[in-house]
Amino acid sequence: MSLYYKLTGALLISCLLLTSCTSNQNEAISAFQDEEVEEGQTITIENPEVLMEQTSANKEEGKQYQIQTRLTDFHLLTESAGIAWGSTRSELRLYLTQNSGKTWTSISPAASVQFPYHPKYNRDIFFVDASHGWIVRNSVGSSDAIVLRTRDGGATWKIASLPGSDKVVAIYFTDVSHGWILASKVHPEKEEKTLYQTEDGGVTWSKIMTSPSDADAEQDHVLPNSGGEISMIFQDRMTGYVSMISSGIPKLYTTNNGGISWSEVEDFFSTSKYKSCKQFIAGEMQFFSNEPLNGWIPVGCVKEGSTKFNGYYTADNGATWSLAPFSSFWQTGLNEALSPTFVSSEEGWLLHNSKVYHTLDQGQSWNELPKSKVLVEILADYPEIVKLRFSSNQVGWLLVAQSNQKRSLLLQTLDGGITWRVL
Repeated sequence: MSLYYKLTGALLISCLLLTSCTSNQNEAISAFQDEEVEEGQTITIENPEVLMEQTSANKEEGKQYQIQTRLTDFHLLTESAGIAWGSTRSELRLYLTQNSGKTWTSISPAASVQFPYHPKYNRDIFFVDASHGWIVRNSVGSSDAIVLRTRDGGATWKIASLPGSDKVVAIYFTDVSHGWILASKVHPEKEEKTLYQTEDGGVTWSKIMTSPSDADAEQDHVLPNSGGEISMIFQDRMTGYVSMISSGIPKLYTTNNGGISWSEVEDFFSTSKYKSCKQFIAGEMQFFSNEPLNGWIPVGCVKEGSTKFNGYYTADNGATWSLAPFSSFWQTGLNEALSPTFVSSEEGWLLHNSKVYHTLDQGQSWNELPKSKVLVEILADYPEIVKLRFSSNQVGWLLVAQSNQKRSLLLQTLDGGITWRVL
């Protein structure tokens, strides 16, 4: 291992300009799998300009350097491209791969932008492709929330403020220009939601809807001011959906004028089909890129310390939704709230007790895939399943963690979940 040098002595620097910690040239981060992971994913950076800024290590031509990053989330952009990130000392560490994890590039924003929490995709981070992305940093102290944006794959980041917002709960873009941010502001004894819109890629944001605490959501055609587990999607510049748990019940709202006014989707959910459930949880709403009119929302029934998910599906761009009961498992323990993941209206995967299950009939039946020794061994050390997603019927990523020890590993499958490797 003469070509590798452990990074030591991290130094924080002050960035006067909101440029990324990368140079204009791509810095490759090679996948490295054989090192023991002490506090996160071990990755190798080749000739990184970022090291000159973040550490006291001297950069030597042709050398490679190892760093450890605790990853907390990821997003697959295509079969071969994706982003993954985590926070270290309140600094966001964001990485991009465009070759299935063979090499990575650091696209982190400036260290001066602090993140005292772990950003999540569709809530704090959104990318439409490998070049165009946005990161929301919630308000800190008396400051407003801010939105960072890049148009060059993270080489540079620019900033915009989001006045009057405390906490962002959802972000979505339909293209490089048009996007929405849903924020929640909590006052003493009241709460209000505000929807912001941009038409210039995030340079400027304007309020297009506010639901104050005394608003009648149905009468005033706004989103309810209270509600959690929020997911937001826009199909185009006019049509959008917001799902949430409101008063303990899964609800779905739709807009046909770009978010200015909203109405509840009638007959979306009925408690009569879940008479024994004590509580409900909702997962992330999704429309399928290969089936643009088809989408689904996972809804979990909670009772007696266990949870079982079913799916609500649409095949007409959200005009109607129908329940698809899953013949899957009741889940308990650390991964109780882990829902199945789907790549189309019919094909999906589920992880249960270190086993991967596969469906081709919208969850009516699940077939156990051949046992993966690598996956079983890793899940024994990293029992928390943070996220499982597929970009095709062959390519998927899995993030697992040992939260008590602040450790994580990101894995990849290239054969539909049968075999796995550490990225």
